[in-house]
Amino acid sequence: MPGSFSSNHSNTGPAGVAALRKVTSGALYSDSNQTPFGIYKDSLKPNADRRKVGALYVAARKWVKVDQDGSSSIIQAEKHELTHRLGVQLRDLRVLDPLLAASYPSAILARDRALVVNLEHIKCIIATDHVLVTNAEDDTVLAFVEELQRRCASAPDTDSSNQDASQSSPDLVVMNGEQGDMTRENMFPFLEIPYELRVLEVVLESVCTHLERLTSELEAAAHPALDALTNKVSTHNLERVRRIKNRMVRLNTRVETIHELLEKLLDDDDDMKDLNLTAKQLEMERTVSLQRNSLKAGQPPGSPLFGAEPEDDDADAQEVEMVLETYFMHIDNTYNKLQTLTEYIDDTEDYINIELDNQRNQLIRIELVLTAATFSVAIIGSIAGIFGMNLNNRREDSYTIFLVVTLASTVGAVLIFAAVIAYCRHKKLLA
Repeated sequence: MPGSFSSNHSNTGPAGVAALRKVTSGALYSDSNQTPFGIYKDSLKPNADRRKVGALYVAARKWVKVDQDGSSSIIQAEKHELTHRLGVQLRDLRVLDPLLAASYPSAILARDRALVVNLEHIKCIIATDHVLVTNAEDDTVLAFVEELQRRCASAPDTDSSNQDASQSSPDLVVMNGEQGDMTRENMFPFLEIPYELRVLEVVLESVCTHLERLTSELEAAAHPALDALTNKVSTHNLERVRRIKNRMVRLNTRVETIHELLEKLLDDDDDMKDLNLTAKQLEMERTVSLQRNSLKAGQPPGSPLFGAEPEDDDADAQEVEMVLETYFMHIDNTYNKLQTLTEYIDDTEDYINIELDNQRNQLIRIELVLTAATFSVAIIGSIAGIFGMNLNNRREDSYTIFLVVTLASTVGAVLIFAAVIAYCRHKKLLA
């Protein structure tokens, strides 16, 4: 089979994941020479050629391989081997490079014999009978591998049943009339979704659950910080809210990317059909069988019935739609939570701005009152300055004149101050 791999070491179940953790951390060795287990022992080819740099081999990337029965193994593969066996492109492998994770957005790419999945922390290549997972040093990726092993071990081998059924009936034809349409859905109603869709389902579940957990943690940290900022506007509280808002913006971008990706796939039936690798493989086999039967029946290759395909494309797309729609609703719920949190933060910011504007207005009112009082007192100072000049007006020694001028100046200042305040109240400049 073109997409099959060979490996000399496999692990199954929780014990296998524990071994994978040791392998990826470099703690498990295969011999007394302390050679890391699986690095040179497991490969896509037993006699794979490797270039040497001095005494060292040029290291190829390590992958965790999970088969249909849930068994796992550590293999080492070079790029050209993967492109040859799985039909992927070199640029697809660059998308899966953990060192270039920030350069490429999340994507699900359908190829002829494999699916290239780059969703958050999970980067893998899904074939019809196995999956290759990179970046296995991450604990979240190992948790995904563990869950995938559990699902595969507990699920029936639907793909082998599908192949056995197709091999037992090599001459499949389209039959109309009393027997109805002999499509894959009618002939094999007991089959579950294909292996690649089950793996894709586990990938989406892991990613959606991870993003939902991050959203819940963000909500748990955001609400107390926002309440504290509402009660008291301080530099410490503002800094807390600023950090939380930065986290929310980054998380919202990640969730929105997954949301748009799933929405785009659900809107295009052709893209969903391309994700069903098993259906495409069966369709090719069925087309070849129909062409062979047409040749046996003596139909020329140019005949309209030569190689006619059964019309079951909708059923193939519905299988993918059932998987994608469930997790689209899941990620949509997470996206709505982030939007609600965004609105809550915006409302809190608006409230804080209103409070600051109110305090600013109060300061302006106080400044207006003080300015009016200063203007009134300045009038008294002006009169005192006029009478304080060294001018001989024959009134300097009169105590009565002094009292009159002082009282008149004070009353005038008070009246002017009251007039200014009354005018400001009339114009609603003061409450």
